[in-house]
Amino acid sequence: MDQDFEVNKSSECSRLPLMNLTLEEDASIYLLDNGISTTMLTILFTILAVGIPGNLAFLFVVARVPYMRTITNVYLATLAVADLMFLISSIVQYNFYFTHPFRSHLATASFVGCVGAFFPQYVTYFASISMVSLVTHERYNAICKPFLYHGQQGGTRLKQSLKLVVGSWLVAVGLAGLVMVRYAKLFKTCAIWPDDEPYYDLPVQLGYCVAVSHWGLIVGYVLESIVFIVAMITNAIMCTLIIINLNTRVRRKREQNLHTPSSVDTQQALHIRNQVTRMLIANGAVFFLCQTPFIALSLGFLVENLLGVPPDVTYRKLVFALTVCHVFVFLNSAVNPIIYNVTSRHYRQAFVEAFSRSNNKNDHKIDCNQNAVKQSHYVALAVR
Repeated sequence: MDQDFEVNKSSECSRLPLMNLTLEEDASIYLLDNGISTTMLTILFTILAVGIPGNLAFLFVVARVPYMRTITNVYLATLAVADLMFLISSIVQYNFYFTHPFRSHLATASFVGCVGAFFPQYVTYFASISMVSLVTHERYNAICKPFLYHGQQGGTRLKQSLKLVVGSWLVAVGLAGLVMVRYAKLFKTCAIWPDDEPYYDLPVQLGYCVAVSHWGLIVGYVLESIVFIVAMITNAIMCTLIIINLNTRVRRKREQNLHTPSSVDTQQALHIRNQVTRMLIANGAVFFLCQTPFIALSLGFLVENLLGVPPDVTYRKLVFALTVCHVFVFLNSAVNPIIYNVTSRHYRQAFVEAFSRSNNKNDHKIDCNQNAVKQSHYVALAVR
């Protein structure tokens, strides 16, 4: 039976617009190559296998090792929670997407809806930006404004940090809700496929999560991009000031040591402070580097849309780049615990302590208390 006849007779398609894909050059854009799908799923599940245990391990370390319960780690632990939420929610969408032979949101949208498919990812996206920025700001205050920072009581700073975390999540939910105008509408259509071998068994009904209006599309792209750009510039400025301040302090310490050598404790405190600061700068740099290609692509979609280029034409040009960008975004949520361990001996030591099995629990408790006192002493010295 002719496929056009099937479409016309189908009760599913009788009320839906038709999409003419009879030309193979048009239809091939909507096909997912088996090799690409298998490769992408393998990469994504590998990242998932690293990211979920890694982030859970970091949360365990913060909970178990007393001297890891710092304000900085409050933000990093919240970032780990956001990364876990992103990984879990994203793998559901990607699994639906890449296990079908054609590009469509219909399977995911039928399961959780268009908002359900994209909302959790954007909440964690905005929350992650907030946490990375709060970490940088906390280090900026500790390094560049040490007297103001050290003058605040620990309990006060902790309460403030918890309020900032809660506020960041609320703002993230609000921003994600605004971005959803870009995805909230499920557009269903029926495809007329070419009468060739690869297309024989493909379903005729496709679905895509689209903007509720033209302005909804623009608002979504602009909001997604502008928040990222502002945060990246702000973080870059703070990190630059931190590096300048650290270099200045290093020179001053060298000059002072020529006349009055520093104590071992002071040197250790400065070493921990500088090491943790470098780790956090590296963590922020990796975050923004991994997210930048996707944001650049979003800006590309926005510019072409404003120039009047049809969305399907833009999609054809950028579909492969979009897939690669998603890998970097996914990878970003898995690498943080690795960065902590690679760049900071302080954090490596904490991981070892958290997962070491002590035969004597009392000895282990005493060791932890001693380490807590020692690290508190180092922190007090480091912010001077």
